Amino acid sequence: MKFLAFINPTRRLVGRLFLWFWVTLVLTAVTSAWLARMFYQPFQIEQPSNTDIQELVSMVNELEMRKADYDRFRPLLRDLSIRKRRSFISVNLDSGRVMSDGGPPLRQDEENLLAQFARQSNYISVQLGPMVAVGPVLVDFNGTSHAVFWRHPDGKGGPERLFTWLIPTAVIISALFCWLFAKSIVRPIRHLQHTGRKLAEGDWQARTDIKAFRRDEIGELAADFNLMAEQLSTMWSGQKRLLADISHELRSPLARMQMAIGLAHQQEVDTPTLDRIEREAIRMEALINQLLQLTRAEAGKPALGKVNLRETMRELFQDAAFEASTNSKHFNCDEIPDIVLRADATQLNSAVENVLRNAIRYADTQVEVAFTVKDDQVTLVVQDDGPGLTPQECEEIFRPFYRPSASRERKSGGVGLGLAIAQAAIALHRGTISAKPADSGGLVVTITVPLGNERE
Repeated sequence: MKFLAFINPTRRLVGRLFLWFWVTLVLTAVTSAWLARMFYQPFQIEQPSNTDIQELVSMVNELEMRKADYDRFRPLLRDLSIRKRRSFISVNLDSGRVMSDGGPPLRQDEENLLAQFARQSNYISVQLGPMVAVGPVLVDFNGTSHAVFWRHPDGKGGPERLFTWLIPTAVIISALFCWLFAKSIVRPIRHLQHTGRKLAEGDWQARTDIKAFRRDEIGELAADFNLMAEQLSTMWSGQKRLLADISHELRSPLARMQMAIGLAHQQEVDTPTLDRIEREAIRMEALINQLLQLTRAEAGKPALGKVNLRETMRELFQDAAFEASTNSKHFNCDEIPDIVLRADATQLNSAVENVLRNAIRYADTQVEVAFTVKDDQVTLVVQDDGPGLTPQECEEIFRPFYRPSASRERKSGGVGLGLAIAQAAIALHRGTISAKPADSGGLVVTITVPLGNERE
């Protein structure tokens, strides 16, 4: 049994491809042959036309005129066929032997049919496949009687009529079976593609069940895909756990450091050095807070609820305007739309806040903010007039800890997590965030969030 299972061609995709096309070819040939037999009767008796009768009588008269020059009937029949470019069939009425010249050979059933009608007193037209035999005419030669038929192609279509049925039939059958086969091949590939898209969107539990009912190459591909997804899920979980653990572990020594700094200030120990240590401690605390914020955003568990956009973000934009004014920069903002959407207010505010702070930090003189509500989604566009980025850098700035080397330097105080947090938070709402260089210089960041996100 194991050997039979091993040599089973359907276990492999190449075997299934071969068998499918081979079966399609056989079915097409069998069906075409059946239709040809059904629609093209091999034997059909009809009344011949006057033209056919006149042509037959004319040729037989010439045969009568020349038979004195021959000792045997076959050479006479052959020479007349060559001269007239006609095909003749002769049935010896004494022996029942059938002779044909100048055409395709006759099958045994065709010979028997002509022998049956050889003594017919009236003219008939006998359908013999693609040919028609017209006769009979009795001819006496050296004391032997022969029934002569004139054979010519079927004027009603013959092979052309046959191919009229065969070609469309073959095309339809082969197209149907090949379409079914292509669909059976594409269906699991599309399922695998859909599962891969879900995995790319952050659904780390996405798996395919193709391997459960397929044992061919596609089933092996599905098994490898699930293995890859499992390893990616493990790596991602380990990365999130590592970031969370590091952030929590760093908070304890950081708290002790800040306590020690406070005691040192009370004892008036080298104030400039203590100030520098305090600044670094504050920066470390901000980094830890951002790491924790990024970990929570990437956890993919938003607390969705009905949120009024204006009420939720009014204070956030007031703070942004105040921060810009303290840095001698103009903050121009459209009126926040008074709309309700389904969102996680904390995560959404975090995303917008990080984009606004990034724009204010790098702007030279002003920051422009615009809202658009269209097609059941709200769009927020934030533009600054800072040094800007290249298109390639615009694709990289949402990666954690990414820092453009030239236009936006480390002295700005950022650590490269703000836009990564914003992207993770917007992804939780199934929205999009993108950046591009502004036409007039600076950077344009666009956030789009569906209004009815996650309706259930």
